[in-house]
Amino acid sequence: MLGLTVVTLSLLLVFVVGYGQALKSYRQLTTETVMAQTEAARLGIEQVLNSGVPLEDIAGLSQVLQPIVESDVSVTGLRLLSGQKQLYLFGEALEDDNRISIPLRNKFTRVGTLQVVLSDQVVEATVTKSFQPFIWLIVILLAVFIGSVLKSTQRTVYLTSFTMVFLAMSVSVMILVGSLYRDGLQSKAVSLADVVSQRLSPILIHNVDQGLVVGIESMLDNFRQTNPELSKIAVFKNTSLVASSQQGEGMVQALSDTGMLDYVIGTSSFGEVRLSYKVQIVLAQLSRTLKNFAVLFFACGLVCFVFIRLLSGEVNQSRNDLVLERIKPLFLGAVLMESLMAPIMPQYMASVADSVGLGASASSLFFTLYFLGFALTLLPAAKLIEMYDIRRVLVFGILLSSIGCGLLSIDLGLGAILIARLVSGMGQALIFISVQGYILRFSNKDNKTQAAGIIVFCFNAGFIAGAAIGALLADYLGDQGTFTLAACIGVIMSLFSLVLPSMKAQQKRQGSIMGNVSAMMADSWRLIKIPAFVRTMLLVGIPTKAALTGIVSFAVPLLLAERGVSKESIGQVLMSYAAIVLLVSHKVGPWVDKLGSSKKALSLGNLIAGFALILLAIAVIMPQDWQIIVVMTLAMMMMGFSHGLINAPVVTHVVVNMAESKEPDSVIAATYRFLERFGHVSGSIIVGQMLMWFGAEQAMLALAAFFIVACILFVVFDRHTTKAVLS
Repeated sequence: MLGLTVVTLSLLLVFVVGYGQALKSYRQLTTETVMAQTEAARLGIEQVLNSGVPLEDIAGLSQVLQPIVESDVSVTGLRLLSGQKQLYLFGEALEDDNRISIPLRNKFTRVGTLQVVLSDQVVEATVTKSFQPFIWLIVILLAVFIGSVLKSTQRTVYLTSFTMVFLAMSVSVMILVGSLYRDGLQSKAVSLADVVSQRLSPILIHNVDQGLVVGIESMLDNFRQTNPELSKIAVFKNTSLVASSQQGEGMVQALSDTGMLDYVIGTSSFGEVRLSYKVQIVLAQLSRTLKNFAVLFFACGLVCFVFIRLLSGEVNQSRNDLVLERIKPLFLGAVLMESLMAPIMPQYMASVADSVGLGASASSLFFTLYFLGFALTLLPAAKLIEMYDIRRVLVFGILLSSIGCGLLSIDLGLGAILIARLVSGMGQALIFISVQGYILRFSNKDNKTQAAGIIVFCFNAGFIAGAAIGALLADYLGDQGTFTLAACIGVIMSLFSLVLPSMKAQQKRQGSIMGNVSAMMADSWRLIKIPAFVRTMLLVGIPTKAALTGIVSFAVPLLLAERGVSKESIGQVLMSYAAIVLLVSHKVGPWVDKLGSSKKALSLGNLIAGFALILLAIAVIMPQDWQIIVVMTLAMMMMGFSHGLINAPVVTHVVVNMAESKEPDSVIAATYRFLERFGHVSGSIIVGQMLMWFGAEQAMLALAAFFIVACILFVVFDRHTTKAVLS
């Protein structure tokens, strides 16, 4: 049942994302098709207006406007206005439909407006009809999965069967999305050909010698330039070439000669229009779809892998190993719940701040409430898992985080949003401490390394999957739908937590939660007086956490959104950061152990973070969207490499440097982890203010300078690490 549930949800995810991609591209092509006809009508009407004829006196307006209505079934309304006077009306103009207004001008001023209403429901119905057979495909693939699992006695069949049906579903959806895109291209080609034939109707229908008409090539060239996806337009009469216009690029022409993107449309018994699309534009659209599906496949693979491992594991697995395997999907799902919202959260908070008149810069204060709730809950949570059943604390944390997502989804106003972010942070802290408690109780010397890597793997894998899936679904589900989906995942994870054993405290410790917090405050006060401790915290720990929340989670999505970059690309940029952190974190431990010094890893991490911020400063001044995406992705990969070098070794560095102190290692590590959370809390506030004061480029350069200076200071003043480690 678990395997069937995982496969069903995975196939439905591919279905929904494919549907959203198809709907997005088909809607765009439909709009472009109608706009081509509308542009032709505008040019015809303004030609008459420029001759001095008033708009009300133009004869045959219905014949000029009728081709717009016939261009696509999604056109449900058309209206021509002269001031407040209505000159032409077709259909009904619904308020929630996609309304396009085109101004009409004579030589001197604006004299009218042409309004076209496109129905999203009609476009959606067309795409839905094409996707309906995929419901049966899902049923067939599920039957194949069940049959293959029941047929084999080997537990590895779960992973093999899942991979097979998931690939089949992905490829099928990709083929359909490509087919719908090609249908849209053909529909647009017919509309464009109709526009061209109308402009040249005297030549095509009547016996007018085209040699007596000048400016045809110029007109076609202007028409091609207003439709940049076209590489060639040619008009024929009785198989004789009347005029043509084409892009003067040899490679484009060579590719177009294959005929795959050539359309020949007969416009009358005498003429035809031949259109060729630019191959690179079509391939760019298809490659974006392919990239989105590749990212989706990778993200789903990360999520499903940990679930399928429960089914593919050994039959005689020990209880400890089984619990650790069950912790992985649960923690990954909890992280996924929050990271689904990462690609849209900064711009959503900025819009909320603007709506209440606080300005976009105030969004950093809203954004930091999550991390404030997280930091303030860590110490009480550590006490709670010692006093109560750890599974109850875990379930309470998951439900608390789900409530935070649910409050965002129903949009009750600014107060509810602020409470939602604070509650979500508190819930995630309870989840983190509970998961850590399970890992500590069920790990031993035989699986200590495996257990230590669970949190690192699941956090980064959940962030990768959430950022990718959330970005791809955001355009289709919208902000509120994404928040609702996150809340639903939380409810599912709370039910899944029942597979974990109940872990009641064997002996309740004395003292209250506030007493435990007071003890941690006392530990913090003693430790921050020690130079080695505070040096590492101020030069490495806190800046690294501040960069995570202020740069990766807040500034990068916001800057990309301001440039109009799609949510898919924003999510994939964030995904590149987490992927590199996951890769480097796995390798840095053995490297530091072999090197015998964590100082070099921390210094190199700070230096790379500085260069990553310089690259970010370069990215924000890039003129093209694709350039900023590429450079920012490289910068995020460098930042991920930096944080991968720092996250694991920094605690070891602090503990080793404090070896001569009388404080226990557990107290040093816990205190350090608590104090570095100030970086989490302050990161978005600091970066938000710097963006407002200096602008994006100067802010990134100033932060880069700080990290490079911090690296130099750390190298100069921290001189005892190597000796301590080697001893």
